[in-house]
This record gives sequence, structure tokens and C-alpha cells, in this order.
Amino acid sequence: MKKAEFARIVDKSFAPLENKYKFKRVDVNFHKNGAVVTYQNPTTELCLNYEIGIYPWITIGDIQNPEEDRISLDWLLVELGEREPPTTDETFFPKEMEDEEFAPILQKKSTDLIRFGADMLNGDFRLLPKLKARAENYLAECEKFAERYKP
Repeated sequence: MKKAEFARIVDKSFAPLENKYKFKRVDVNFHKNGAVVTYQNPTTELCLNYEIGIYPWITIGDIQNPEEDRISLDWLLVELGEREPPTTDETFFPKEMEDEEFAPILQKKSTDLIRFGADMLNGDFRLLPKLKARAENYLAECEKFAERYKP
């Protein structure tokens, strides 16, 4: 996918977040295998992470400490019962995505953010410690899995 097409899809998908929650795109970092697009409003930072051929993911962070206080949208959806917890296979063997799937997937993620992440989009991060604990437990599980298969 060309950069212009990527930018058009991202802009269209994030327009509702810009309109409803006053997000502004503050950075686009293209790299060899994809891009990271950062949006901010007065309380929250969103990062869209895109790697060529892999499903994109979005992280949500407290703008006061975005590197420490950040969690994936997927963990929020797991916590709210809208998504099944990922398996270790999903980490080590991510599902591949075709370019034509990018726009509908990103649109769904934007819709999910608005529908299920309103508290965080408005700066209420009370759920963040619980989500981080869930993610840390999953990471520990993945590390155990990887350890079993080390040569």
C-alpha cells in the first residue's frame, strides 16, 4: 500500500475521534516495515501501529506519562468481554492481513474506541492498572511458552 493511500485510510478512520474527542494527529513515523501514527487530545494519546501484512493495533495512553501508562485497545476489549483473550500462538504466529483488509479493520478499531473506550478517551484511566496486570500475565505466559522451545 502506498503512503498516500495509507494516510487517506487513517485520516478517514480517525475522523470521528478527531470530531468527537478533539484528537489531532501529532506524528507519523514511517519505517521500513510499516508506520506508527500518533494522535493526542488534552488527556490521551493514541498510537496506531502498522506492520506490513499484520493486523494493526492501537495503544491508548495517559498523555501525562504515555510511555508508562499505555495499554492496547485489544486488552480493553478483552476486559469488557468484547474479544477473547489472545492465545500464545497469536503472539508468535500473528494472523496475516491483506492490504484490502486494512480500511475495514481500522474503521472497526476506531468504532470500538468510541464505543468501549470513551472513559479513557476522556482521560479516565482508572481501569489501566487492571489492564496492565492482565497484559503482564499474558507476557509471562508467552515467555514461559518461548522458553520451552528455545534450542
